[in-house]
Amino acid sequence: MLRFFKNLFQTDPAGRDEGEIIDEVARRVVREGMGAAAIVFLESSKPVSFLGGQAALAATPVLGGFIEPARLERYADLFSSRAFIERLIQRIEELEEEREGEPRAKANEGDMQSG
Repeated sequence: MLRFFKNLFQTDPAGRDEGEIIDEVARRVVREGMGAAAIVFLESSKPVSFLGGQAALAATPVLGGFIEPARLERYADLFSSRAFIERLIQRIEELEEEREGEPRAKANEGDMQSG
């Protein structure tokens, strides 16, 4: 689990578009099979997202061993925005739907070819 969080924030968000960051974080979450858990967590944390961002900044000395402080500050800033969290949830849902649809589409192709 620690590896998941450490890898999740390895990308340097400085100077990058929010859309790129959302897409990358969402893809990593879905690739690790954590889409549903992430959606539940993000939905439940939306009302206190600003406080969570501030807590992350306050925990910089502790989290600094895992995440570069400048990177942590940028992510804390992003995750303190409800709009950012909502866009991230939507992107995770889209990717989950795509992932769930792939095996069905392949199974349907196989049925059509054999029938």
